[in-house]
Amino acid sequence: MKFIKSLLQYEQQILASLLLLLHVLIWVVENSILRFSLIFVLYGLFLLWQPLWNKEANINKPSFLLPIFLLLLFSYYYQNEALIFFSLLISGLIGSRLFSYNTSRAFDLLAISILIIEMAIGIIPITFDKIDLPLQFASYIQTIVLVPILIFFFAPIPDRSQQTRSQIDLMHGVLSATLIFIVLLGGIVINILYGVDYLDGLLLTVFIVSTLALGISWFWNPGVGYTGLGVLWNRYAMTIGGPFETWINTLTTLIEEPYISANDFLQAACDHLIDNDWLNGIQWQFDNVAIQSGRKEGITFRHPLTKGLVVSIYFKSDPGQALRQHTILLIRMAYQFYLSKINQEKIQAEAHFETIHHTGARLTHDIKNILQSIKASIDIVQYQPNNQQPLPTRLLQQNLNQISQRLESTLSKLKAPELSNSTQYIAINEWLDNFKSAHHLSKLAFQADIPLQHEIPPDLFDSVVNNLISNSLAKDEVKQVFIDVTSNKEMIAITVCDDGKNIDAEVENQLFNKPVSSGQGMGIGLYQSAIMARTFNYELELANNQAGNVCFRLIQHLAE
Repeated sequence: MKFIKSLLQYEQQILASLLLLLHVLIWVVENSILRFSLIFVLYGLFLLWQPLWNKEANINKPSFLLPIFLLLLFSYYYQNEALIFFSLLISGLIGSRLFSYNTSRAFDLLAISILIIEMAIGIIPITFDKIDLPLQFASYIQTIVLVPILIFFFAPIPDRSQQTRSQIDLMHGVLSATLIFIVLLGGIVINILYGVDYLDGLLLTVFIVSTLALGISWFWNPGVGYTGLGVLWNRYAMTIGGPFETWINTLTTLIEEPYISANDFLQAACDHLIDNDWLNGIQWQFDNVAIQSGRKEGITFRHPLTKGLVVSIYFKSDPGQALRQHTILLIRMAYQFYLSKINQEKIQAEAHFETIHHTGARLTHDIKNILQSIKASIDIVQYQPNNQQPLPTRLLQQNLNQISQRLESTLSKLKAPELSNSTQYIAINEWLDNFKSAHHLSKLAFQADIPLQHEIPPDLFDSVVNNLISNSLAKDEVKQVFIDVTSNKEMIAITVCDDGKNIDAEVENQLFNKPVSSGQGMGIGLYQSAIMARTFNYELELANNQAGNVCFRLIQHLAE
């Protein structure tokens, strides 16, 4: 085996041996049994030289037994015809790489010339009895052709690293073999049907084919300012509407949707992809979520995109290597668009926060002016002693003092947004009394179950509960908002419920993870409240999402 691998680098020498053996079979050997044996050796040399299959890979022997048996049977009974088709096959393979190789192009042209002469002067006359050639001419050709064959043994060894199967152009190979076959067939037909000398008919056919080829090449690209057949062929060949073009159009259309999330984009893309006839289903297995489309049945192929991401592709039947690679390319394109969608969401979030930052900076000065106006109002209300003021005035003074304190706290946070090292805590019943006194709305209903007086951060509770109440009252259909406060040995919890409509599933999946706009604001409230709750070891959650009973809960499990 090592000897064969080392022998494969001498490609030109193997081709020279093949041409020499073909020359011997045509001109020298006449015994049928010996000729068949040498044809068998000729096929072996062809397998060593051929550029189609990987010569170092193992061959599935059972699948090749029947074709080999039929080929040997044909070669035994029709030896001359087998040599003709074999020579055409080699001519096509050499002609298929004429436009790819540079270093061995001269030897490839020489090999095609040798094969044409061997077929035209050697095999054709002995196959068709009606074709006669001068004996001296055939003898001279036999000797002359032998010289370039021997030159092949001194050809340089090509660089195998630059030789790949992708350099084999099927169209060029078929065209080369077809042109040679037409020339040979033309010489035979002109000689047999019209009685013209074989060599004259052969030269006439070469002239006709050459003139036709030159004419087609000129019409293909005239080069005089007119578009030729090449442009028309490109219009026909480059059709739009295949799976690849359709997939690109789908991805670009989905990526332009501004309100679709990254996961929804990938789900929609997979739904479109499984519309192809060769796919049953696709499943993306991320670290924390799985996206599936179609049916999980058929031939399964798993492709790892990254370390933590595996895509399972379910084919209806064996796709083959080409279709499998094509599908993987489509999957990778979808993943790149998915990453682009994630980056787009990050950029939008950063722009969102930047807008909020600039808005807060502009509002700081306005809050200062409002605070000064409120303090002036407090001074006016406090003009008389408290015991001489009526009850509404005292309540107004109390509310103005609370508003002033809240504005001062907010203003200090805007000036220095970082969390303070020391956080003030008050008893939960004291916070509830202060909150009730500051909110006298008819739609609010309070309920408390406080067997234990726990200390709570008032800034957190004020911010979260006010935001939840504002969101509930913003619904037109809401008639009542219930605030339930619980404080026992197991937990501290406050639940805000309303009798409005439920939250959409798409919005629910995004709550507390990123800003979600409800159409009336920037959508930063719940997101900021969730971050603030986690800072104080609390959890903000959607406890219930049913129409007529939508509840948010701020909770701390004391047992944990």
